[in-house]
Order: sequence, then C-alpha cells, then structure tokens
Amino acid sequence: MTAAKLFSYARALLSEAFLRLYMPYLRCRLGHLGPGAGIYGRCKISFPQHVHIGANTSIGPGCFLQASSQGHIIIGERCAIAAFTRIITPTHDPAVLPVAAVGINRTVEIGDDVWIGTGAMILPGVRIGSRSIVAAGAVVTKDVPEDVMVAGVPARVVKTLLPAELRFENGRRAILQKRKAS
Repeated sequence: MTAAKLFSYARALLSEAFLRLYMPYLRCRLGHLGPGAGIYGRCKISFPQHVHIGANTSIGPGCFLQASSQGHIIIGERCAIAAFTRIITPTHDPAVLPVAAVGINRTVEIGDDVWIGTGAMILPGVRIGSRSIVAAGAVVTKDVPEDVMVAGVPARVVKTLLPAELRFENGRRAILQKRKAS
C-alpha cells in the first residue's frame, strides 16, 4: 500500500470516528437534530439551541448557521445543503441610526427536500418552499416558492421544476438502477 493510500485510509477512519463523537454532541446542543442527519466538516453554529434540522438532512463543510437570540433556523427533512452555505437570522433596521442601536432577528425556514448549492447565502426572514433548489452562490433575500430553482444576486426564479410526483418517481428509478449495477 502506498503512503498516499495509507494516509487517505487513515483520514477516512479519523473522519468517521470524529462524526461518531460529534453527532451525539450536536444532538445535545441543537434544538433538534433528526435521525440520519449529518453535519460535516467545520461548520459554525451560533445559538445552536435555536437550530432545528430534520431527518436525513446533510449539511456540508464550512457552513455557517447564524441563529440568534430570537431568530431560529428551521431546516426540513431530506435537505442537501452544500459547503460554505450561510444561513443568517440577525439583521438591522435601515431606518434607525446608529445602525447597531436596534437588532432585528428573523427566523429562516427551509422546507423538505430542498437543495442549496455551494456558497449560497440565505438572509433573515426567508422561507424556502419544499422541493426547491437554490443555485450555488445565490443570495436569497425573499421567499422562494415550492418546486422552483432560484439563482443570482439577488436570487430570482429561473426555472419551474417538474412536478414532485415525477421527480420522486425519477429518484426511485435511479435508486433501482444503481442497485442493479452493483
């Protein structure tokens, strides 16, 4: 076995061991962490007791979940949140000076089966509808309806997705094909 392969194997074992220790810790600290959910890599979470993550949701490395004293982050089931995504609940009132005088906390809600691409930013008070997709690098400033894809800065609807039933059927077929191939 080459040194590179040995190093890669050792790193994978350490990552697995870390997750086995880290996930129970998060389960105690977070408001809710559903079964099968995973938070990978170095994620930063402020006010973890105000973060609720549904079952089988995956949060990639380097994400920043910035809940606040009164702003919650609620993430549905079976979501895929890619690396370096930022979800933010605190903001300020633009009608008030000095800016730091009044802080505002707005809850962010993400529905079930949502895919958020790498480096996206979800701003305070936003609700992302179930089965929607947020493109990589998008800045979501307003609510996102169900079953659409948004992209850009600020994020705008760029595509209406196929009906949920058809997408779930496509998923079932892909899983069956994968099983047959292995």
